[in-house]
Amino acid sequence: MRKISTRIKRILTSNLGLKIVSVLVACMMWIFVVNVDDPEKVQSFSDVKVEIRNSDCFGVDKTFSVQEDTDKVKVWVKARASVLNKLQSKDFKVVADMRNVTLGNAVPYTLECTSSALTKANWECEPASLKIKIENVVQESFGVEVDTTGEPADGYDIGTSTIKEGDTINIAGAESLMNIIHRVSISVSVNGLSSDKTVKGNIVVTDKNGTDFTQSQLDKLVFTTSSGDLIKDGVLSAKIQLWKVEQNVKVNIGTYGDPAPGYCVSEVKVTPENISIVGDEETLAELNGELSLTDMISVEGVSESFTSDTINLADYLKENYKDKLKVKSGTASTLSVRVIMEKMGTKKIDIPLSAITIKGRPTDLDMVLTPADKITVEVAAVDGSLDNIDQNDVKAVLDLTSYQKEGRHEVPVQITLPDGYELTSEVKIVVNLTKKQKTSGSNTVISAAEE
Repeated sequence: MRKISTRIKRILTSNLGLKIVSVLVACMMWIFVVNVDDPEKVQSFSDVKVEIRNSDCFGVDKTFSVQEDTDKVKVWVKARASVLNKLQSKDFKVVADMRNVTLGNAVPYTLECTSSALTKANWECEPASLKIKIENVVQESFGVEVDTTGEPADGYDIGTSTIKEGDTINIAGAESLMNIIHRVSISVSVNGLSSDKTVKGNIVVTDKNGTDFTQSQLDKLVFTTSSGDLIKDGVLSAKIQLWKVEQNVKVNIGTYGDPAPGYCVSEVKVTPENISIVGDEETLAELNGELSLTDMISVEGVSESFTSDTINLADYLKENYKDKLKVKSGTASTLSVRVIMEKMGTKKIDIPLSAITIKGRPTDLDMVLTPADKITVEVAAVDGSLDNIDQNDVKAVLDLTSYQKEGRHEVPVQITLPDGYELTSEVKIVVNLTKKQKTSGSNTVISAAEE
């Protein structure tokens, strides 16, 4: 037994230095192989989830907002390639505990990882803290408008649209965010509707620059009804009432006041003369195809024809018919009105330019007439009735024999009337003569009767 022990001892102690070197070389080779096959690397992971904890620690009347995009965090990890290859962004969680807020309104981040192969010494995050702004919570009431998309079925238009939960809602949020709210609405589709219906729509908040709030901004607001009920998911319901469309409704405009002595209102011309409106069936039936706007234009002391200020038909219907009539969507809502005045015992007759005979028109010049559509002739009855004369009884001649040079010329129009009638005033027309254009499609007026 002693011989065996002595032999083992001799084996272990002989060439001891060489054996130690061999062990060291083996260790170094192992370390080299490990570093070659599984080196240590640094890798970044973007879009790491940020979890905010104890967000209510500031009190119920305070809130906070993230500043400088510091909630967008990148995590840097130093580890073996074999470890890094198994990691994804979702394996990390960056935590901001609001109870750790500093005097500079910064909340240091702490990191959590699902991999047990890593420790806090292996990672760091950028930025290192969450920067916040602490503000007062403010609540205000806002009216909600209904915006519609699409078109109802043919023959129908939107009559009324009301919010089922109430026309006003409460919005609570950070003071800075609340201060920029300009408009609150919901957007609903009415495409193809042919009967009344309740439809749902998401709340849209628009700032004072006309830009809709982002989803991130909306998430920082709390919506409640006027009675305090929470509005879930920011969705409201709109009651859509459809009205029938009435086309080609004639518009009559009434005047008021006393014209100048010896004058009267001859005609009130409305453009457009016919409109399309929508309304409930009872009100449309009462109109019977005509809409009369009474006492709209003053003619007090007036002796000459004039064009009045435009009339906003949409405003008129809203004020006078409330929730019974409105202008059809997509159509013009303004009316242009021309009031024709004439002396008592006279009559004004419009003569289209095509009915004027032109004599001596220069062949080497282009011609533009003003007015470009018609002239108005005022006649008086000497021996006859004004009811018996019309456009066909009036002959008009424009003689340009003496006007053969370029320029602007104010030329009298020769008017011939039937026996028993006379012209109350001279009629003139402005003639602009210019060099002929070589290209086709000039502004030359071609009369139907030309000599």
